[in-house]
Amino acid sequence: MRRLLLLNCILIDFAAFVVVFAVTRGLAEQNAAQWFMGVVGAGLSFNAGVGSLLGGWLSHRFDGRWAFILGAAATLICIAACGLGSIDRIWFLPMYWLLGVGLGFQYPPLIGWLNQNEGAHVNRQSVSHTLIVFCVAWNLGMMGGQLTAGSLFSWGREWIYGVAFGVAVLNFAVALLAARLASPSLKEMTSACDSNPPANEIIVASKFKLLSWIANLGGMFGGSMVIHLLPDLAVAIGVAPTYHGMLLASWRTVIIATYLLLHVTAFWHYRFAVSLGSQLLAAAGLVVIAQAESAGTLLLGLSLLGQLVGFNYFSGLFYSTVGSSQDRRALAAGIHEATLAAGMAVGTVVGGALGTFVNFRTPYFMAAVVLLILMIVQVATCLKWEPRSR
Repeated sequence: MRRLLLLNCILIDFAAFVVVFAVTRGLAEQNAAQWFMGVVGAGLSFNAGVGSLLGGWLSHRFDGRWAFILGAAATLICIAACGLGSIDRIWFLPMYWLLGVGLGFQYPPLIGWLNQNEGAHVNRQSVSHTLIVFCVAWNLGMMGGQLTAGSLFSWGREWIYGVAFGVAVLNFAVALLAARLASPSLKEMTSACDSNPPANEIIVASKFKLLSWIANLGGMFGGSMVIHLLPDLAVAIGVAPTYHGMLLASWRTVIIATYLLLHVTAFWHYRFAVSLGSQLLAAAGLVVIAQAESAGTLLLGLSLLGQLVGFNYFSGLFYSTVGSSQDRRALAAGIHEATLAAGMAVGTVVGGALGTFVNFRTPYFMAAVVLLILMIVQVATCLKWEPRSR
């Protein structure tokens, strides 16, 4: 079953990000205002957050299989609807935004099933192994989708949406098969090794789980601009669609490399200073992106930002798993995904407005400032706890 779920991870993000690339790059090529690009991206992110919360809650309270299947079906329908019309059609944006709900519904039950019967408090390496294969799988899907869309962009939208639809159909078929093999309710999962977890570790992991959720807001405030607003910057400085897709794939490569580093090491476990260092590097990366005049400079800035996106996602899932009981892992995963989506939604709206009414570089400077402010919030939160939890 795990192999099917990992295949779903690849297919879900491949199909979705073919569409996301096509929409964002298409808007940039048409010289759409950045505020409009921000609203378009925010709608997708907001709905992904809502879908993640609902998917996590449904998986926790009822039957995760239905949330999973409905999410796969919604993804398929939304991609088909977007493929049948251009962005000026009345149904295009609502269906593009609802694509986020489809994505959000699928991941919480999927993460819960992957972590089924993992003794998080006895064998952290087992949890880390599960997380690394999950993170690499969906990032490979996203990377493949962006590269494919960049390569097909000049061929026309029929090719782009045709590929996305075909992959979404395959994802739905695999989801049906995986759901047949999955547990009907994540509340039924039990694990002898987690029956009496160390109380102190749960408390500390829960606190770091909260810190990671705050960090998610800041990290994806800037990360959202790479997905939804960077096309405008790329067009402005003359980066071709193919190289644009390669830049995004390189960004994902840095993110995956960060996952691998965190997987094979433990120096970052429960060390708040490591998280702060990662966030400082990302703030510097956002400043580099804001001042970029070439693809090479963009790559440097994206790399510095990408390591934070990788750190936040992997560490956040780790703490959400270790700091949650078996039956609450899908719910914790839903909240984790929702905080990422919330940061993306706010970031694209604010960034789009600044890009329109100031200039197209200002959003990245603003993202660096927001990241620094939320670092202060994390420090203030951490100082309220006992020294042993830091």
